[in-house]
Amino acid sequence: MSGSGKGLLGLWLYRNGSDWQMKGEAHQHSKFEVTRPQEAQHLDGEKISVIFTLKNQVGGLVKVLSVFQDLGINVLHIESRKSMTEISAADILVDVECDPRRMEHLKRMLKREVQEFELVSQETGKVFAPPTPLSAATSFDYGEMPWFPRKISDLDRAQNVLMYGSELDADHPGFKDPVYRKRREHFSAIANNYKYGQPIPRVQYTETEIKTWGIVFRELHKLYQKHACDEYLENWPQLVKYCGYREDNLPQLEDVSVFLKRKTGFQLRPVAGYLSPRDFLSGLAFRVFHCTQYIRHSSDPFYTPEPDCCHELLGHMPLLANPSFAQFSQELGLASLGASEDDIDKLATVINYKSLYFRR
Repeated sequence: MSGSGKGLLGLWLYRNGSDWQMKGEAHQHSKFEVTRPQEAQHLDGEKISVIFTLKNQVGGLVKVLSVFQDLGINVLHIESRKSMTEISAADILVDVECDPRRMEHLKRMLKREVQEFELVSQETGKVFAPPTPLSAATSFDYGEMPWFPRKISDLDRAQNVLMYGSELDADHPGFKDPVYRKRREHFSAIANNYKYGQPIPRVQYTETEIKTWGIVFRELHKLYQKHACDEYLENWPQLVKYCGYREDNLPQLEDVSVFLKRKTGFQLRPVAGYLSPRDFLSGLAFRVFHCTQYIRHSSDPFYTPEPDCCHELLGHMPLLANPSFAQFSQELGLASLGASEDDIDKLATVINYKSLYFRR
């Protein structure tokens, strides 16, 4: 959306076949001046001005204006200008004529689309308070609560890698291998540059990496056939068919993410190393699983001091394709949002040591 918002406004008006006009942009006051339209058709209902701020994103204004259309509210005037308080945003004023019943519906629906809005009566000048947001409810005390993501894109800020990543400890099997360390820097760069909504970059795995994967794959697959639970095994054929789970092929995270999204709504996000328990659990709350792209060092295929793609692609993915297990994982994540450090440790223990992979 541009500073004036005219592009999307025109698209929305065209779609609805409306004959509305927009005021010019020569508006210099710090706040909108709420005035009655001079030639508005008289209809039953009070004239209200709705003022809100929108981020510059494609389709944002169209989506909000659709709320008025869906409720059958008569729009008299629309005005927009570059926001005076936020970067890359626009302030929008919409004059409407609306009865009290529809106004209550409007307030509830606007709360879902914009963070804040203001309602002003053109006839009395009275400001109507919007619905109280949950975060302002007196039954909750957020004073000492740790920060947590409110929306899925906030996970871009929840990437606290506690160990390894591009820096390996002296006791790591790959510490003295310059080729391996260079590869780890490459994988870390992919994860650190990743932002929500982007496709996960594909990796051209080396012959050594594929060989290491094959050794682990072959051995674990034999054990899974004997000991894994039915919920784990039921999705294995689909992982083979749609994600390339084979001994001679290391699956791409993007392919697995697309598969999980269709199965249970989960998706993957690349991570550089061992993520903090709080940030890992936060991802689960939004059905996002942080997954590594790097593989353990080839010198010891059956040992790794950290999670790697063998651990996650072979261990976690089949169960995340199970609806019940996916729901269980998300509920653990939701319980972690804003939780104390002690509670985070307990929830992380459930994640790390749950014995759900194997038959009793």
